[in-house]
Parts: sequence; C-alpha cells; structure tokens
Amino acid sequence: MVTRLINQFLDAIKKRSLFQHHDIKTFILFFVIGIGLNLAIASCTPSNSANAPAQQPQIPKLTVLKMGHQKGMALLNILKAQGSLEKRLQPQGISVTWNEFSSTAPLLEGMGVGAIVFGGGGGTGSVFAQAADKPFVRVAASTSSTRSSAILVLEKSPIKTLADLKGKKVAFAKGSSSQYMILRALGNVGLKYSDITPVFLTPAEALPAFERGDFDAWLIWDPYTAEAERKLPTRLLADNTTVFGDKAATESPAFYYASPDFVRDYPDILQIILQELEKAGVWSRQNYKDSAQLLSKLYKVDVKTMEIVEERGGERKVLAVTGEVLAGLQRMADAFYELKVIPKKIDVSDLKYNWIYEQKS
Repeated sequence: MVTRLINQFLDAIKKRSLFQHHDIKTFILFFVIGIGLNLAIASCTPSNSANAPAQQPQIPKLTVLKMGHQKGMALLNILKAQGSLEKRLQPQGISVTWNEFSSTAPLLEGMGVGAIVFGGGGGTGSVFAQAADKPFVRVAASTSSTRSSAILVLEKSPIKTLADLKGKKVAFAKGSSSQYMILRALGNVGLKYSDITPVFLTPAEALPAFERGDFDAWLIWDPYTAEAERKLPTRLLADNTTVFGDKAATESPAFYYASPDFVRDYPDILQIILQELEKAGVWSRQNYKDSAQLLSKLYKVDVKTMEIVEERGGERKVLAVTGEVLAGLQRMADAFYELKVIPKKIDVSDLKYNWIYEQKS
C-alpha cells in the first residue's frame, strides 16, 4: 500500500514537472519517513475494535466525606461529637464535613443534589423520595425506641383520646415518620387521614407554635418529645407502642442512607461508616449518662432532658437491610398510596434503593 502511494505521488509530480530529478528523490524520502511515523503512531493508539478491552473509568480519590445528620439520629450525632469517623479516615487523607437537616425529607433532597453522600432519618422520608424518583440507597436500618415518638396535646386540651382528634389540627413534619404514625393512629380508632387538618411544620417551628396553641396535637420524636414534656404542661395521647403494639421497634424504623454513586464507588468507606456507627451504639447503651452530656451540647438541650432521651433510647443496633426490615416500610408505602399521599405504588424492596446484606463486599 505504501509503495503504491509513493508511485502515484511520483507520477503526479513528474507529469506536472514541479521538481527536478534530485529534488524528487529528496521529497520522496521525506514522504516515506512521514508515512512511517504515521504508521508507528497509529500502532500505539488504543484500538476501538470490539475485541479491545473496555476502558474502566478512573474512580477519583475521595478526599472529603460529606455527612448529613438530624436531631433524633443519635448515633450519627455521637459520631460527629466524638470525631471517631474523622480519626478513622485521617490516615487515608479523607476529611469529614457535616450538614444538619431538620428532618429526613430535606436530608434526602440534599443528597439528591450532592450536598451530602451519607445521612440518616426516618423511613417515611424514603417512601416519599422513592415515589418521586429521587436518587438514594438505604444502606442500613436502626431499631427505634418504643417511646421516642409521641402524640402530645397541651394539658389543658379537651382532647382525651385519639378519637377526639377528628376535625382537629394536627402538626407534624411532612415526609417524616410522624406522618405514618398519625395514619396508623387514626386507623386504630376508625378515623381517616381526611378527618384531621394536617399542619406541616418542622420540629423547631412547631415547638413555639404548640405552646401558643396554634394547633391541637403534635406528633414528634426525641429529643423534641422529651423537651416538650419537660418545658410545657403536656399530656401524652399515644406513643410508638400505643400505635404499633409489639412491632413498635421495627414497624417504622429509621434508616441510614447513601447516594448511589457513593455506594458504587466507595463501598469500603461505607463499611467504615457503618462500623463506627455500631461502635457508637455500643458506647451509648453502656454509657447513657455520658452520651446525654455529649448530645446535650450538640443539641443545645439541657442535660436532664437528654438523660431521659438516652435512658429510653433502645438498643440502637445497626441492622442490615433485609426483607423483614422492609416489610413494615412496604405497609407504610401501601398506606400512603391508598390515601393518594404519594402519586404511585412503589416496591420498597427494589434493589435500586437498597444495599442488601448479600451485596456487601
């Protein structure tokens, strides 16, 4: 092929008499050298043929781990306060940043836009997020205290039973575990979601509004439950156990969440986070007064309130995402769909949204 190109080029030059004979030889020499260089370069270029091995994208080194937390997820807050995750990751050159969120729904929104890659919160928020096709993965679950979530009324309120909530204003954080709790609580006494007027407020917004009497009942979780009970004259209308019975610990579990990219690219770091959370759980169970001291500073809540929270904090185990753990969440999702609270029916066991135990490396 190269010889043919040279001959064609030589004939064209001779016909046009552009060069003298010795000039032609020189030009051909350079032309051949040029072709040889082109062939050599081409031989070094990766082939695009189907037989060539696929080039795997280079995973960038993780230098900053973006963590999310909220009040009520004690182990994440203990992790933040103790700095144990930072110490564990420092030898790998990874720093840790923390963003606080008011509840699970905004936390998962933040995960969707890249503000965080790991966080934790109630399972209810994940049902809303999955129904809206938001990107997240449930990577572990956490059993909840059987007394941490409650339905409170002011002591002077005429409301004495759950049935008395009919026609009343009931406040809770939208997309939180409290929204599912009110559904089940109403159902237990033959009422429907439409029998109340929902008032969507974050916990921080709701506390002063509750004291003013802007609404009739408040669904909330610790430490806000304990804080309201200590600071205000309140009456407990119901709690986890009242509403869910013997399944209170697992019917509405909290979850730890991670972004899909983080799960795919950094499973080793994910394992480290879960290991440190497990250690924090053991420490808090064995040292609840010390845990209360630590969290009171972080939450800016008095120590006596936090001692109540920590004493009734439950086992706080970090659980693998299993079918049993997801069963209660599926009942929640089905209930929301039937009431048109979410726009479509979802399968919470969809592997796109869960890091199942068998998938761990």
